[in-house]
Amino acid sequence: MSRIEDHLRQLEEYNQQLQRRYDDLWRKYDNVLQQSNDPVFGARQGNADGKGVPGAVNLRPASLMRQNQEQTGEGGAGEPSAGRRRTGEPEANEDEEDEPTASSSSPSARARQSRGHVRSQTGLSGAGQRVGDEWSGVMDDYVENRGPYSPDMRPLRVPGDVSFREGLEIRTKDDFFTLEFHNLTQLDLRIFDRTGDALHDNFVIPRQRWYFQGQVSPYAYYYTAINRGYGSLDILDSWVDFNFAPKYKAQLQFRVGRMKTPYTYEYIKISESDLIAPERSLFVGNFAGNRQLGVMAHGRVFEQVVEYYVGVFNGPRRSFEDDNNSKDVYTFLNFTPFIHSGIDWLDHLNLGGSVNGGTERNPTQPAQLSTANDQSTSASIINVSPTFLTFNSNAFENGMRMQWSGDLAYYYKSFTMLTGYQGGFQNYSLAGAPVQEIKAFNNGTAAFVGVGSSRRTRVPLEGWSIAATYFLTGEQITRRVYLTEPVRPFGFYNGRLNPGAIELYSRFANLQVGDQIFTGGFANPALWANRANAIDTGVNWYLNHYVRFYFDWQHAMFNNPVLLGTNKFTKHEDLFWFRTQVFF
Repeated sequence: MSRIEDHLRQLEEYNQQLQRRYDDLWRKYDNVLQQSNDPVFGARQGNADGKGVPGAVNLRPASLMRQNQEQTGEGGAGEPSAGRRRTGEPEANEDEEDEPTASSSSPSARARQSRGHVRSQTGLSGAGQRVGDEWSGVMDDYVENRGPYSPDMRPLRVPGDVSFREGLEIRTKDDFFTLEFHNLTQLDLRIFDRTGDALHDNFVIPRQRWYFQGQVSPYAYYYTAINRGYGSLDILDSWVDFNFAPKYKAQLQFRVGRMKTPYTYEYIKISESDLIAPERSLFVGNFAGNRQLGVMAHGRVFEQVVEYYVGVFNGPRRSFEDDNNSKDVYTFLNFTPFIHSGIDWLDHLNLGGSVNGGTERNPTQPAQLSTANDQSTSASIINVSPTFLTFNSNAFENGMRMQWSGDLAYYYKSFTMLTGYQGGFQNYSLAGAPVQEIKAFNNGTAAFVGVGSSRRTRVPLEGWSIAATYFLTGEQITRRVYLTEPVRPFGFYNGRLNPGAIELYSRFANLQVGDQIFTGGFANPALWANRANAIDTGVNWYLNHYVRFYFDWQHAMFNNPVLLGTNKFTKHEDLFWFRTQVFF
């Protein structure tokens, strides 16, 4: 009786959650009904983010349904109107889970039927974690099916299901264990004007990634990404999210491992497969904290109005270890103040802010500042991206670093705007000899030992960017995660050629490094620039949910002539950029 009462209380709580979701879905559904046909290609506008209500599910109250049937003539005698679809509305997916029914045999079965998971923006690098309402019956079923404890007991063997939607997914029947596999393949053709040693026209593989993610019990979610880009094959991410109350997992989780550090909306909220332009803006691409080892708490609170990240990390960008005892603190907050307001055009306004700081003592990372590269430790980036500043070989990061950012992201129907302002400073010093020689001399390894200086120079950093996009073909998004399902996927069907999704975009980005970078002897002013602007303009063409083409023209401008080879300099660079991408 006690267990039945517990289940009844859980059902009551879950019903309340369903009611809140129903109210929100009804409001969004009503907005969808008021949309008009898109004038381009005659495509019906729809919500490509999956937050609309499928056409085969009608959540309208019965009185409104009858009124609508009388006005439209739908729902004839003997034909249930709830199963009919309005012209231009998307069909319900066959694999969508149904709402819970009284005939469900177990709590976990009811959970599978009513699963309301959505892709979470938790700083992932491509694949997204599923976060939604959890059902404690998963553990009830697991313990019950396992039976009484015995010495040397082995885990329970449970049959599973295999399915594919955004990736290949294996899930046990009791939902205790899941495994998802995702793939990201990118191939670039980069054509430069002007060229010189070492910058040449190139075919490039910027990213080949494989993602493995899922859960082991409702209390642990794992994520591993393997990457091959300009450098060698290596572990990109490897972390686990722990929670101690699945019911509140969306509000609080603890992440441990190597992960993206929470700095700027552009970096933590938008993955490399969903970028507006082929690479990130200048400041974020060069000076974001990138991936580090550490621990982080994150979640969404106040009815998901506020999303927070607070973490402690080693400090060196794109690193696997630290070179001093000090650790860096990173914080990021994102507000969606109008998400429950009912004001459709303000629903998806995001206001973000982030701060990080710590004491560094490590080699410069990145060693070169460039316009078309997301930080890499490989020297080959100078072959594939315009470089406007290279640090001298005896320069190293030494002392306090602080960075801050203010961000705005706005999504409304087919329009997106993303803007951010970043600032901060970094202390640098000079070693008595090239850093690489010092490392090799002391112990013959890559360890950063025997490098130090009491003289430090503070170098200010500043940058900003603004980007705007618009889907000509009527697709609508409320975040840049798992973009995008076209209204009419590319191909020959229904007697015509269908276009896929076409997104126009433009972005202006600025980066300024203080003159102290030259006066302090950390870079050569006769060879390099410390201020850069880059304009990216182009088209994203989505054939379907999994295949995307980028067509980009980047015009970069520098305050000083930068080196392109022997006696060859330029104050501007044009990059014509063609990228193919497959992500699932």
